[in-house]
Amino acid sequence: MTKLTNEQLDRIDELVENYQWMTKSMPQSGTLRDARIVHTSMAAGGDGGPTGHDDDSTIRGEYYSGCPDAFFQRVCERMRWDWDRKAPETKWWSAE
Repeated sequence: MTKLTNEQLDRIDELVENYQWMTKSMPQSGTLRDARIVHTSMAAGGDGGPTGHDDDSTIRGEYYSGCPDAFFQRVCERMRWDWDRKAPETKWWSAE
């Protein structure tokens, strides 16, 4: 089991608090839907998809550098979001 740092645990708390607030106040939010897709992808070892910048950067590399899969798994577990270890990348965006 990967040991997370205190900073990572604090960040998880912040993310979960924010996502729980969004779940209660605006459950149909596209931002919340996207967060679920991105975090479940990264929990399974994926990169979360592209940032949308012109440099081919990924969400994981840009915003979560150094965070292990266990970080995202913890977020998903606390949010009760299912993630699949066998499907590390979900293509939910269009490359065109």
